Formats: sequence, C-alpha cells, structure tokens
Amino acid sequence: MTMRNKKYFINIAIILLIGGASIYLSIGKQFDQVINAFQHAKFTWIIIMAVVMFSYYLFDALSLWYFGRAYKKDYSFKQSFINAISGTFFNGITPFASGGQFAQVYIFNKQGIPPTNSSSILLMCFICYQSVLVLYTAVVVLLNYNYFVHEQAGVFSLAILGFFINFAVILGLFGGAKSTKLQNFVTHTVLKLLSKLHIVKDYETTCAKIEQYLSDFREQLKFLQKNVPVLMKSCFCNFIKLTIIYSMPFFAAIALNLDVSWHQFFDFIGLCSFIYLINAFLPIPGASGGSEGVYVLLFSFLGSVGTSSSLFLWRFMSYYLGLIIGGLVFSFNREINSSRLE
Repeated sequence: MTMRNKKYFINIAIILLIGGASIYLSIGKQFDQVINAFQHAKFTWIIIMAVVMFSYYLFDALSLWYFGRAYKKDYSFKQSFINAISGTFFNGITPFASGGQFAQVYIFNKQGIPPTNSSSILLMCFICYQSVLVLYTAVVVLLNYNYFVHEQAGVFSLAILGFFINFAVILGLFGGAKSTKLQNFVTHTVLKLLSKLHIVKDYETTCAKIEQYLSDFREQLKFLQKNVPVLMKSCFCNFIKLTIIYSMPFFAAIALNLDVSWHQFFDFIGLCSFIYLINAFLPIPGASGGSEGVYVLLFSFLGSVGTSSSLFLWRFMSYYLGLIIGGLVFSFNREINSSRLE
C-alpha cells in the first residue's frame, strides 16, 4: 500500500470515527426514540431525497461537461459524471477538500484531456461556483437577516465571517486578475510582510505561484467573456446544486414527519447555508464533527429527537452517499484504472 493510499484510508477512518461519535453524542439517550422515528418515517420521501441528491451530482457533472467539450469535442457526459463524482469522493476524504482537483486532473488525463487544459477547466468551474456561492448566500442572508440576528445570533457571526472569506477570495482573484497594482501589492508587499513574519517560508516560489495563478485566472476570464452561454449554463447548474444541498435538512424533516411546513423552506436553506460557510474553517476531512455540531445548534427547534434523527438522515444523504458512489465509481471504472495513460 502506497503512502498516499494509507493517508486516504486514515482520512476515511477519521471521518467515520469523528462523524460516528458526533452523531452518537447528538443522539445520547434518545436512541430508541430515534430508531422509532425512522421506523415511522415516510419511505417515499427518503427515496425522493436520494433521487434529488443524486441529481446534485448530475448537475455537478453537467457544469464540468460544458467546459470539457471546449477542449475535447467528443467529451461525453458519462466521462464528466465519472470525473465529477470521483472529485466529490476525494474532496470528501481530504482536509479542506484539497484532494479533489488533483484526482480530477488525473482522471481528465485518462480521458484524453491533458493537465494544462484540465487545470483551465477546473479553474473555470471554480470561478463559476465561487461567484454563484457568494451571490446566493448574500441574497439568503439579506432576505432572512432579522431572523438570523435574533434567532441564530450565536452562529450568525461565524457564518458571516465564512461569507466574507469566500467573498474576499473571489474579489481578490478578480481584482488581482484585472488590476496590476493590486497584484503587485499582494506579491511585493503582503507576501514580503508574511515572509518576514515567517508565515510564508519561500517568498520567491510563493510569489511566482500567485502570479502564475492570477495569469491563468485572467486567461479563463477572457474565455468566459467570449463564451457567455457556457458561463450562464454553468452558473445555472451551480445555483441548482446549492439549492439542492441546502434543502436536504428540510426534506429530512418532512421524511421524518417533523412539524415543519413549506413556508419554512427558505429558512431551512438559509440555516443549512450557514453550515457550509462555517465548514470552511474546519480542516478535518468532510468537516466531520463540526458539521454535526453546527447542525444541532441551528436546528435545535426541531426538538431533541427530531434534531438527532434529521441530522443522521441529512448527513448520510448530503455527504456519505456521495462518498459511497464516488468511491465505487473511481474504483471500478475501466477508463480510469487502465494503464493506457500514466
């Protein structure tokens, strides 16, 4: 077993251990009640949840497919789905979701798209996703501001911090790509300061990487500006993806016969978006432990049993289901595991 495989197995073990412990602690002495809640759950709605969540991965693949065809005309949707769901798996088992892009570059290479082009595809996907994420969460926060401030004040500040971090990332990339002055300020002033504080170890290498990344970002912006229909399609896919993933707690509550109504749908979306904003701070693979803890805080109004049972169902559908599908697809796909391209 290689060192990389050992790391993946260790990360999976950490996910299962911390995630399982978090769910167990949230259930506490209510194990019998939670089991009873699942015994009386609406099985049809659980199936609907699985189908809707699977459509999330289809839209993820669709976004990737739009850009993949720009570099390989015969790039199929099947290849795109395999790449996207495998990326979901590796993002889910690595800290800060850092392993997905490396895996996807490898898979693109197997599928006939070289690393130089696949890096551009993934960068364009990131631009679209990050832009939609910032706009989506901004609208959610503004529309539900009073509720969040008064009812979720303890978590609201962390979520806002997470929002501004995401906003700063996309603003910095756009600004650095468009403004030479800003790029020089970052590379020659900020980096030098961080180097003197020994936060950045190798100033020259880091400076070169940032300049190269901003240069690549600038080129992909030009591509997107020339291909507005592709840009709009990808942004639409990301809007649907976020709506699906944020709605999972609401569907879990319905499936478990909890006292919720459809006029609370957007409240649930807002609360769930907070979980993913806060997850940005958590270095543990899959944000295990933190996700469960924040969920319990945000959805405590469902009651102790309702919160615990919906937590289990939400976490399985929104996270573990993707790991299972992605791991199986990556392991058994012939094209990925062939020795045709190394």
